[in-house]
Amino acid sequence: MKLDYNLDKMPEEIAKHTTHRVFLPGSAVVSKGGAADRVYIILKGNVRVSNEFISGQRYTFASMGTLELIGDLEVLADQPVYSATCEATVSCECIGMSAATFLRWIRSDSDFAFAVSRQLAAKMYPTSNENGRIKFQPSLERLHDYLKKRLGDIDTDLFILHTSRQQIADDIGTSVKTVNRGVAKLKEAGLIGLLHGKITLNRQQQAEMQLPFEEEDE
Repeated sequence: MKLDYNLDKMPEEIAKHTTHRVFLPGSAVVSKGGAADRVYIILKGNVRVSNEFISGQRYTFASMGTLELIGDLEVLADQPVYSATCEATVSCECIGMSAATFLRWIRSDSDFAFAVSRQLAAKMYPTSNENGRIKFQPSLERLHDYLKKRLGDIDTDLFILHTSRQQIADDIGTSVKTVNRGVAKLKEAGLIGLLHGKITLNRQQQAEMQLPFEEEDE
């Protein structure tokens, strides 16, 4: 959800304490465990939000784009460190400000405060609604749901997923080995194809992908 606020209305006293930054693809806007001392507003571009664990696995659970805030949750919750890593997926232009400036803006501008609260609610509701589901969802079902979401409303005779197995594993919170095993099972069931290692879906497979997932008994 975009921030429902016209940035041209930013108070001058706040604006003079902000900076413009450009983050290149692959660079972190904020990193999990880093000091939560700044807030960013995305002006252009996209970031992926992920968590890294001691095991070395990374789980990408969200993406953010234009007029979305980074670091607002931590600052408003008075938490000392960022809870997740936000990494630019394309060249990303942001407005940055200190935590103190962000809080001063919130206190002095009721329209901005309301817009921030709406965006925070939009961020948190899906997390609350889906809390725990992914933990108990079988990995093959996760992969199936992931492909269904990536397919979306695309209209093509042959859908090709140009995403690495590592990125798929990150996105669904599992390992590359598990993804490869799932890909093999879906291909064996005729639900997907492979083209030079890339997952493909023909017209029939696209239609079948929209059906409820049912894993066959082994």
